[in-house]
Amino acid sequence: MIKTIGVISDTHNFINPKVFSVFEGVELIFHAGDTGTENIITSLETIAPVQAVYGNVDTFPIITRYPEVFSETIEGIKICMLHQFTGMNSDLILNASQKLRGELDIVIFGHSHRASLQREDNTFLFNPGAAGKKRFSLKPAVGLIKIINPGQFVPEIIYLD
Repeated sequence: MIKTIGVISDTHNFINPKVFSVFEGVELIFHAGDTGTENIITSLETIAPVQAVYGNVDTFPIITRYPEVFSETIEGIKICMLHQFTGMNSDLILNASQKLRGELDIVIFGHSHRASLQREDNTFLFNPGAAGKKRFSLKPAVGLIKIINPGQFVPEIIYLD
């Protein structure tokens, strides 16, 4: 049973070293795109298995090895992950919802480098922020999804400075 999922995005070929202590003990890691190189995935795999999607600045081989959108039910939680979130009515979200046969519990995305956690109706919209080098005036951040029981979870943003 998975109890904790680490959520990361926008590493751009650099992982803030604090990520390794924050993700200690997670059973699965989601990377929401703009990875940089496969070395980032390999580094994260020293902690736990990684599921990734590609982002708008990712190139070969990332874009051939990872999908644009990932959608699965994990521990009773309907999850969709993509890099650029353009709204609940986007084709990617609607297709993911149809694939999982119902309303999504959580949509994980990146791109803006701005950590945010909002709720739209019954769906959490979760951007873990950027875990690479500090850009703009935004604080580096990652996220955790703590699974309490099947279908019950608590998402959390953790700032790295």
